[in-house]
Amino acid sequence: MEILQSIFSNTIVAFIILIGVVVFVHELGHFLAGKAFGIEVEEFSIGFGPKAFSIRKGNTDYRINWLPLGGYVRFYGSDIEQTVPLEKREKSFLHAKVHKRAIVSFAGPFANFVLSFIVMTFIYFHGLPFKPATIYVLPNSVAEKSGLKTGDKILAIDNKKIENWSDLSSKINSSPEKNLSLQIESNGLKKELKITPSKEEIETALGNKQSSGRIGISALFNSSHVYVSKNSFFQTIGLQNGDQITRIHDKKIQFFYEITQNLETVTQSQSDYSLAEKIHFNKMKNINFEIEFLRLNKKETLHVSLTDPNIKKWSEDYLKNKSTQKIDWSKDLISSDQTISNFQTMPINDKLLPAMEAWKNCGLKAGDTIYSIEGVGRIFSILQIYSWLDSAPKSAQVNQNKPEKLNVQMQLLNKNGNLENLKCSIPLRNGFDHLNRTQLFMDFPIQFMSQSVTMPNEISKAISFSEAVQKGYQAVLNQLYLTYNAIKMLFTGSIPLSNLGGPIAIANVAGEAAKGGFIIFLMTMAFISTNIGMMNLLPLPALDGGYLFLNAVEAAFGKPLPKSVQLTVQRIGIFIILGLFIIVFYNDILRLIRF
Repeated sequence: MEILQSIFSNTIVAFIILIGVVVFVHELGHFLAGKAFGIEVEEFSIGFGPKAFSIRKGNTDYRINWLPLGGYVRFYGSDIEQTVPLEKREKSFLHAKVHKRAIVSFAGPFANFVLSFIVMTFIYFHGLPFKPATIYVLPNSVAEKSGLKTGDKILAIDNKKIENWSDLSSKINSSPEKNLSLQIESNGLKKELKITPSKEEIETALGNKQSSGRIGISALFNSSHVYVSKNSFFQTIGLQNGDQITRIHDKKIQFFYEITQNLETVTQSQSDYSLAEKIHFNKMKNINFEIEFLRLNKKETLHVSLTDPNIKKWSEDYLKNKSTQKIDWSKDLISSDQTISNFQTMPINDKLLPAMEAWKNCGLKAGDTIYSIEGVGRIFSILQIYSWLDSAPKSAQVNQNKPEKLNVQMQLLNKNGNLENLKCSIPLRNGFDHLNRTQLFMDFPIQFMSQSVTMPNEISKAISFSEAVQKGYQAVLNQLYLTYNAIKMLFTGSIPLSNLGGPIAIANVAGEAAKGGFIIFLMTMAFISTNIGMMNLLPLPALDGGYLFLNAVEAAFGKPLPKSVQLTVQRIGIFIILGLFIIVFYNDILRLIRF
């Protein structure tokens, strides 16, 4: 199975499978429609270029060619310059009635839509992996101010069931400045609270601006790797930076927020300070528990007794420190997800190298933990860092004329647990975003001691085949809507031609989808199939939509256009297709050579 998976996950193999299936179904649509109307098929071909394999049955040559970039069905009598004998005209494509030719032309794109529908119906019936609607709450956000906590699960919004993260984000995004009623599950208890998403202008994946609701939540959680601060309870019991806590007492730990929840439960305290007070006043007798953790992938266990003399001494020393604040563990404890492990290795002359040297020269080093960033505030999640890396260069570009550097101020906790101020001047570089637009970037070529994690996927299955059909149909409609919008924006100039992708781009998408597993690969196939179907319906010469347009003209005037006009249209179509091929291959090559 592993060998099959490795073969299937190969980018080239995944591309051939995906395009092969989509093209085969498209051409099969034309083929079956033509056969149904008695039109003779001379050739059914998958791919272009030299022949790799062929077999002849009846009057049809079935071929597979070496270049897997498309396919075609050649009908008898489809060449307008071909002379068709009177006795064979009933089998000729151009002598078929106009409505039959229109159906044959439409059958290819329609077959693509049918493929998408069948695939999506199968996926919903088989089971679709999804992220549960369990949230990470960002600091100082609408969600935090409304009473939501990290680890809460959203069950319903305005009494409408929320099944997964996609449902949740869709509802929040579509509800800026609307009062919402949330039904949640928080630490095992069901609650209800009110929330009003703020209004924010965002840019969609297609580049257009739209208003969206925001409450400050994420599906990315801090891992249970801990940063152990100086003179803390964790340091006293023997934990070290980077240790991954896997169990506290009888509760398994997967995420960082579970550490604070379980500490509060077993110690009946909300912070180091309150714990120290209770130990000082002898309120923690007979409280013992275990902390299981991984250190360098080796499992270890700490047996903690809150009457231990060392812990008693820690509590006395802690309370003597007048600078100690009563900060809740949820605001005090830090994950080592924001502790620097090292700088990424990069070759000489790499574009990221100046940024790496700049960060080193201003004092950022392995073992430092990012505590706060100017303009962002306290850092509780790596998401805040990534968001800042994206937004800061854009703000600099707006406020300055071609800025070359960005001044950065941040606070760090060094290896000894002391807070340090850092001032850096980091070079910016020109790059290209996902729409191939020039944009400033600030590189952060740094690896962290541990990585943030997401909730394990859950499987959602349709409760019946009819529900799977309904969801599959709705999924295809959504895909059609997205593709239509993308095409419209392409023609209006909202999306530049430089965003068009060709075989190399599709191959990369197919390869990444295959690595995500069979279901993700099938979902990608469905979306590509819908895209190809929609693109072929464009009223451009040489595309199915172009032939449909000519059929409509013929039906309106009661006769076909003159042969000279049809030949001119065909030649124009060939030039358009060649032009598109040049553009998409040029874009693909640029994507390969750009950093």
